[in-house]
Amino acid sequence: MIELSDQHREFQEVIRSFARREVMPGAQSRDENADDPAGILKQLAELGATGITVPAAYGGLGLDPTTLIVTIEELGYADASVGSALGGHYLAMEGFLLAGDGAVKARYLPGLASGELRAAFALTEPDAGSDIASMRSNAVRDGKGWRLNGTKIFISSARESDVMLVFAKTDRDAGFRGISAFAVPSRSDGIEYSTPLAKLGCRGEHAYEVSLRDVLVPADALLGAENAGGRLAMQVVNSSRIDVAALANGVARRALDLALGYSSARVQFGRSIREFQAIQLSLGQMDVLVETARLATYEAARAKEAGKDIRRPSAIAKYVASENCFTVVDKAMQIHGGYGYMKEAEIERLYRDCRLFRIYEGTSDIQLLTLAKLLPAGPLT
Repeated sequence: MIELSDQHREFQEVIRSFARREVMPGAQSRDENADDPAGILKQLAELGATGITVPAAYGGLGLDPTTLIVTIEELGYADASVGSALGGHYLAMEGFLLAGDGAVKARYLPGLASGELRAAFALTEPDAGSDIASMRSNAVRDGKGWRLNGTKIFISSARESDVMLVFAKTDRDAGFRGISAFAVPSRSDGIEYSTPLAKLGCRGEHAYEVSLRDVLVPADALLGAENAGGRLAMQVVNSSRIDVAALANGVARRALDLALGYSSARVQFGRSIREFQAIQLSLGQMDVLVETARLATYEAARAKEAGKDIRRPSAIAKYVASENCFTVVDKAMQIHGGYGYMKEAEIERLYRDCRLFRIYEGTSDIQLLTLAKLLPAGPLT
């Protein structure tokens, strides 16, 4: 079982109460209308949830990754779109925490932590998904600054953001080692956004195609060293995989609860279907899948807290949680039968939402390839 400290449990209760009261009731409507949860994010900011891991010196709470995992899991239980939107904010903000110098941190982190500013992470391109070395976006020196050109795709909350962490080639011939990272104000001249891309699920979090045409940024927009952006991107994504795992766990927990409630209330052949062994077997398996995924996720968060190499634990957590979530939601829909397949059923929305978790921040296959590369040549012990 997951053991949380008193501080973690107290924070969990605050977020859980808020999520059940303010987030869950509007989840279906946000999905149907593809409404961005900006108002909810502002309310979360008032609770300190937009700056959980930001040091107190920059206006954050200065808390640990486990507190963030607790938060995202509770929001995922209520509405995956809201949990994903908050996770996207942290995805970009992690880059500022890891690579920003004192001036950059002072400029952006207080606003990001308070929720006054919202951040987006612009890495993926039409021809560069998992293979970021193939990106075509480029940045060239222009006087005392940099001029950026390129196209990004599937960028969550880009138009709603105030600043984007944009990755571009500063050495076109160096592949992965020629990528740099830039802090780019989202309303800079030369940036154009598509309309929100039509998605299967997580429709409350918008995704965009972003075009950068001769976007001029000052020299100090460069985060970290020149040509060190590829490594930064992987560090950030490794951290974000733990957040995605937590989001998947929240959805899986909700699916299990829905299955328990429906199977207890649904009567066939004179008794609730929960009394049938076939349903009990499914519920038992779902419980195992939820708990094992949560264990892997909290273990990864604690590894990050300890300053360990998180490539392996984050890949395991992301793989196990996203795959287990999909299985749990599928079984929950099967238990609901035809009623679960209807648009008005909550499990129908969860079914669409959860499919994303096996794709973004590295597909399930990418997680397995990462783990295979980390295996030693000889025996494990």
